[in-house]
Amino acid sequence: MGLRAALSCLLLGGFLRLSAGLNLCMSGSATSCEECLLTHPRCAWCAQEDFGNRRSLTSRCDFSENLQSRGCASHFIQYPKSSISVLENMPLSSKGSGSAQYDVVQISPQKISLSLRPGDQTQFSLQVRQVEDYPVDLYYLMDLSLSMKDDLDTILNLGTKLAEEMGKLTSNFRLGFGSFVDKNMSPFSHTAPKYQENPCNGYEAGKESVMGEPG
Repeated sequence: MGLRAALSCLLLGGFLRLSAGLNLCMSGSATSCEECLLTHPRCAWCAQEDFGNRRSLTSRCDFSENLQSRGCASHFIQYPKSSISVLENMPLSSKGSGSAQYDVVQISPQKISLSLRPGDQTQFSLQVRQVEDYPVDLYYLMDLSLSMKDDLDTILNLGTKLAEEMGKLTSNFRLGFGSFVDKNMSPFSHTAPKYQENPCNGYEAGKESVMGEPG
């Protein structure tokens, strides 16, 4: 794949240089530096005042090497290049618990700065590591309306087992529970008078019915 990519770049470069008629920089008819640089990431602009033949129209927008070969001094050529710099690159952590639990690093680098010309592209590498014993907080929000009673019983019985299983993955595990009840209006709850007068309507002693108040 690397050889194919290299050959593709060579073919593209050759295509762009075939002639002035196929030169993307010159064919865009750019009349300013800004227009030129927006034409293609490889285009350059010559700011030299006496550049070109005064008797003919000479394009100041071209490839940098072409401008130099036609007499434009290198320090007059405007050709900003894309750049990438790493701003923060802390080493990856190996463990997530203990005193360093709040400074865990799982991706590197953490901050980069990119400066790209319009239409240009670049690439950079990232390293990712899932640390061992990483802190985990689990919060379960439960609807406490009557129709959710069976689910409430399930989660109460599951809480201890869930904590035991999570303890196999991390030594820093916190489990929290919260509750709420839906608004007493449609479509959150049945609004028929019989349910408004008795929210437990439809529930028999020792037996739960699907006609209870919905969650």
